[in-house]
This record gives sequence, structure tokens and C-alpha cells, in this order.
Amino acid sequence: MKLKKVSILITSIIIAVLFFLVLSVSFLPRTLFKEDYSTVVLDRNGRLLGAKLSTDEQWRFHPMDVVPPKFKAAILAYEDQYFYKHPGINPISIFSSLSDNIAAGRVVRGGSTISMQVIRMSRNGKERTIGQKLIESFLTIGMEALFTKDSILSLYCSNAPMGGNIVGLNAASWRYFGHAQHELSWAEAATLAVLPNSPSLIHPGKNRNLLFEKRNGLLAKLLVLNQLDSVQYQLALLEEIPKRPKPLPSVSPHLIEYLAKTNRGKIIQTTIDYDLQIIASQIANKHAANLLQNGINNVGLLIVSPVEKEILAYVGNLTSTSRNNIRDQYNDMVRANRSTGSILKPFLFASMIGEGLLLPNSLVRDIPSYFNDYHPENYNNEFVGAVPASQALSQSLNVPAVYMLQKFGTARFLNQLHKLGFTSFKRSSTNYGLTLILGGGEASLMELVNAYAGMASTLLSYDENYGEYPADAYGMLKLVLNEKNDNTDKSISTPPLTASSIWLTYDALKKVSRPESEEGWEYFSSSSNIAWKTGTSHGFKDAWAIGTTADYIVGVWAGNADGEGRTGLTGTKIAAPMMFDVFSILDCSNKFYPAYDEMVEIVVCKQSGNLASQNCNDVDTIMVALKGAESKACTYHRLIFTDTNNEYRLSQRCSPVSDMIPVSWFVLPPVQELYYQSKHPGYNTLPPYADGCEPETGSNEIEFIYPNYNSSIYVATDEKQEQCEIVFEISHHYPESTVYWHLDNKLIGITNNTHQLSHIPEKGSHVLTVVDENGNSNSVSFEVVN
Repeated sequence: MKLKKVSILITSIIIAVLFFLVLSVSFLPRTLFKEDYSTVVLDRNGRLLGAKLSTDEQWRFHPMDVVPPKFKAAILAYEDQYFYKHPGINPISIFSSLSDNIAAGRVVRGGSTISMQVIRMSRNGKERTIGQKLIESFLTIGMEALFTKDSILSLYCSNAPMGGNIVGLNAASWRYFGHAQHELSWAEAATLAVLPNSPSLIHPGKNRNLLFEKRNGLLAKLLVLNQLDSVQYQLALLEEIPKRPKPLPSVSPHLIEYLAKTNRGKIIQTTIDYDLQIIASQIANKHAANLLQNGINNVGLLIVSPVEKEILAYVGNLTSTSRNNIRDQYNDMVRANRSTGSILKPFLFASMIGEGLLLPNSLVRDIPSYFNDYHPENYNNEFVGAVPASQALSQSLNVPAVYMLQKFGTARFLNQLHKLGFTSFKRSSTNYGLTLILGGGEASLMELVNAYAGMASTLLSYDENYGEYPADAYGMLKLVLNEKNDNTDKSISTPPLTASSIWLTYDALKKVSRPESEEGWEYFSSSSNIAWKTGTSHGFKDAWAIGTTADYIVGVWAGNADGEGRTGLTGTKIAAPMMFDVFSILDCSNKFYPAYDEMVEIVVCKQSGNLASQNCNDVDTIMVALKGAESKACTYHRLIFTDTNNEYRLSQRCSPVSDMIPVSWFVLPPVQELYYQSKHPGYNTLPPYADGCEPETGSNEIEFIYPNYNSSIYVATDEKQEQCEIVFEISHHYPESTVYWHLDNKLIGITNNTHQLSHIPEKGSHVLTVVDENGNSNSVSFEVVN
């Protein structure tokens, strides 16, 4: 009978205990801590780049998975030695604290276990009364039933108050000691272990002596518990208590600010390489003194891996120091849209190469030109008449680029830019016009580097994937590590730019040079493995430099965020030195390889760069993009007839056929010839006709320089509001010829040698006709607009 009663009693106790556990679990909140966390930004290896306060203005990092061994030993020794042995409540500890408090007549110690403290912290601000203590004990039992001891300890370490607005071990490690929790020394771990006990009374900025004593007391206890040896103990005693909280790292402040806007309260592991970021920032700030002396305040800099298109370094701007005060330093110049200057030219060159509209050394016009009210000029205000396309690109000549865009088509090029990932070009092609290639539109450094990286990625992927093109080559640059892309592992057959056209573009960009008037370019040209391009916007407001290797893309912008221009603010003088300083610390040992299976061998004319015609004597064999084989043949070589010494031209009017020597002669149009021969002493103009061998009337001996065909002319007025004269100009194969000028069939002037004529035409449409003494003529229609 007694056994039966005992059995019933035991069963009742078990049921009661189980009921108590179920009840305590049911009252336990599903989420103990609902507070927001700080936004934490990490580099690709988990190193802290920076953080932002939580919404309640606390430095509260996300819960940790593993508590560092040193801190674990310290906190257990100080707060709860029997943590892994009791069920959440330690009766012995409660009885001891009660006895000590009664004996002292005041509260000298608490009896709460770590588990009970977790519950108290989760209930946030409840009064510390006996009733609340009983509730905490009740909930603690439920928590112990649901959570492992390690999980409970992790919750404690992540949410313990550490003084001021610092919450949790990880945040405290950074704020007080400047490094992560797993790097804590014994002295640092002991310091942080005693803080949660009375964080409002004791912290590094307040009552430091008392904190020092408590820390050393805990170190002595750890020594007794054999958690550290005597040498470690003595060394720990020598460490100082921090004077005040340290600022958190802010390695890339503009990037952190950007990510915090869309990832509030999250941990973001970026693609940034911490060491590269530090070096890139140092290089940018090293140039700050020189820039500021020239009135240049702002910089943007990116380093990107072309294979995965990951951003490795992100410098949004210069930062102020005690020596330098940076204006507009908070503006993120990596994302700011700025005038592109000449930095888009490689995309046009590659597009035309890929479409067979251009061969690498095809001659392009470089002459004074007027496109309605648009009058582009080269940076040196000189013209060479005609220039190979690759040389026009490497020397960044503006006029040839405009003629190339005119041939390719503005609408077509704008569409191509959209395919390359640009989103900032929102206006119509008509609105941009031909200015698009010279900075008429705006783009950010992010978009530009993205497009340059897309070119590199395309060429690398084509080589590695046996001729397949990646679909995401021009998808936006990656900032978050392991960020998924919907186009991953897909390929496309018609990319915006072909591998062969990219290779030929890089070949031209590796030969970038500048005239001697731009000092220092000889230094840069030694970097033969870098395909690089600079750009300068109108008014010297923006300086660009972007360089590409098979390992890295480096992009730099420099200027003033408020748009103020500065004399000398050019891509070559300001942005390029910074870019090459970055490349000097990078390992760029890999190379691009030609896409030979996407290229064809053709015979070209050496002088014109076009497909060789039957009249081309001096030819060369080169590799070009497949469609290059369909390009136009050379039209510059003309078959003429001369005497035996090639001194005079002959015709059947003055000479028997037997005396006429056929000669293939390289002939440029008159205006191009005028400027070409001044830069090319070896160029031979057409020989004059022998007496009696007059040229055929109507041959192309005359070409208009100004006005252009069907152009609109805006006539300026002087201070008296009277119309200023317009200067008409032509080029003639034989400058000594006499030329008669007719406007609307009325003679308005005669010129000889220098063929320029000033005149004030009336408003409206006109036809200007010029005729020389031999009957050669040319006409142009134009309109005068007020």
C-alpha cells in the first residue's frame, strides 16, 4: 500500500513538473529579443568595414554563433560558475546572495544566473522586484527546456549591456578595443566580462579605477581556476583599461552608407577586399594635397575583378584630415552622373569594328568641321587631315570620333550603350546628337567601369568557354558576395560587342599616347599590359581614366562635385596618375588572348588602312573581325597617267598613249590633303598637268571647309546689334588657282592662294558656288538663321 502511495506521489510530482515546464514554455515569447540590430558591413573575408547604428540608436550587432573561449571562461567565472550544471536557477547562489545581502544590510550581490539575466534583458526595463524575479525564474525554466546552454550563453553575450549605447560582446570589442571578439586578450575579455554587472556605473569612460580593480580580481580568479598561467596573468595585469570608446572602422564610408539604405539592420558581406580598399583609399588621399592645390576636391575610384565582375575596392570620395579640408566629401562620386568626355570612344570603335564599318587603321577625317551649330575641336586645336582609326582612338582625337559616330548613327550607338548596361542616357538620340561621343551625355563611374569590365569579361569568358558568350557580361557590378544572378551559367550568341572587336580595341588602347604638350605620358606608356583610356569633359569639369588588364579594371574620376571646372583638370594629368599608382600595387600577370576563331586574315592598303583595291601597291596582311572582310575597299588610290619622271600628268589631249605612264597615286580629298601634308612631309600631291593637258571640268579639285552642306548658320551680332561677317572657306588641290565666289548666282569675291572670303549674307536659304579658272566648280546650300 505504501509503495502504491509513493508511486502515485512520484507520478503526481512528474506530472506537476511536466505541467510546470509546459506552462513555462507556453508563456515564453517565441522571440526573446525583438530589438533592431546595427547594419554591419563586412569584406569578402569577414573583416569589418563599418557599421551603422540600429533604429533605436544602439550599437547592437547580430547574435553570435560561437562565444570566444577566453570570454566564455571569464564570464562564467565572474557571473555563473555552475552555468552548465544548474537548470537555469541556482538555489545555492540565491541563498548565498540572500544571506550576504541581509548581513550587509543592503544589496551587495545578486543571485541571478546567466539564464535568468537573459530573461531579464529580454523583458527590457521591467522593475527589479520580488514579483518580477519570480516571473523571470518561471520563464527561465521554460527557456532552459527549449534552448541549449550554448545558445543561452550566446544570447547573453549578444545582448548584455556594455555601457552607454553599446550592447553585446562583439560591439563592445570593437568600440572599446578596436577589433573583433575572437581577437580579445585575457585582460580585454575580463574587462568586458565585468561590465554587464553594472554597466551604468562602471565602463571605460567612467570609474576606471573601480573597473580596473574588478578586472584584476577576475584575472586572479581565472588564475586560481587554471584558465590562464602565471605568465599570461602577469602580462594581462600590465594591459591598460581603455579611456573611452573607439570609433568603429569606416573603411569605405560611402559604400557603407549606400548599403545601409537598402539593407537596414542586416549583416552584409561584400565583395570588397579589405587590404585593397585600404591601399586604394591611401592612394586617393595621397593625391589629395596636389588636387586641392589645383582647386580639385573630389575623387571616385573603383577596382574590379573582370572574371566575376566583383568590386574589390570602392572609394566614394576623398576624406578630410587635419591637413586637408575636403569640400563636398560626403557626395558619393562613384555613383554620381557626370559628363563622360571621351571615355565612350572605345565602345564606338569596337562597335564599328565588329560590324565591319571600320578596320583598325582605316583613315578617318580630321579636319575643321561644322555640323549645323556644332563645331567639335581636338584637345590641341590642331588637325592632321586624315588619321588611322586606331590612332584616333589612342590619341583621343575628337573630330574623327564625331565622324565615326555620324557614320555609325547616333540612335544606333545609343541603343548599343543601353545594351552595355548604361541606364543614365535617358534622352533621345536626336536630343544628344553627335555630342554624345564627346560628353554630351552623363554617366557614373559605376556604369562606366561596369561596361569596361563587361568587355573584359566577354573576352575572358569567350576564351575560357570555347567561344560561348556570357549572358551577364554587362549585368551590374557585384557588391554583395555570392549574390545570385538570374543569367548565371547561360550564354548568348549575339553579344553587344564581339570578342574579336574587343581584342582589336584593346590592341589600340595599349598604344595610348599623348602629344608632348601633355607632360608625363611617356611614363604611362611603359605600362604596355594595360589597355587604358582617359576622358575630359568640356570646361575641364571631369577627368576620367579607366584601365583594363585580364586581372583588374581600375576606374578613376576626379573633379568637383559642384561642377566647378579647373584649368588643367584633364584625364591624363589628374586621373591617370592615380590610376597607374593603383596598378603599380596590383599583380597583373595574366593576359588577354586574341579570339582567332572569330577573326579572318585580309589584305589591306597600308596607306588607307582599308581593304586593298587593285590600285593599292603597298599592302599588308592583318587579322580583323569576321565582318571586316566585307568592308569597303580603298578609294584613295587613283590611277593617273604621267610622264616618265612623274613630274606632270598627261592625258590623250596632249600626249600619245605610248608616252603615258600609268601610276597609282594616293590622293586625299582637298581639305584632308591640306592638313595631312603639313604633318606628313612624305605625302606627294598630284603632279600638275603638262601644258595642253587641262584637267577635266567638274573633277573634285575643290572642297568646302565652311559652310557645310545643308547646314544652318547662326549669325552673331556685335555690340551695335549689327550682323558680323561670315568667313567662307574652301580647299583647292592647286591653291595658286584663282577662284570666283558666287552667292545665289551673284559674284561676291575673288581669291587666290588663300581661299577665304568674308561676307554678310541675308537671313534665309542660299547657294554658294565657287568656280576656278579651269572651270572646276563646287556648290553648297545653307541657311542663315538669326
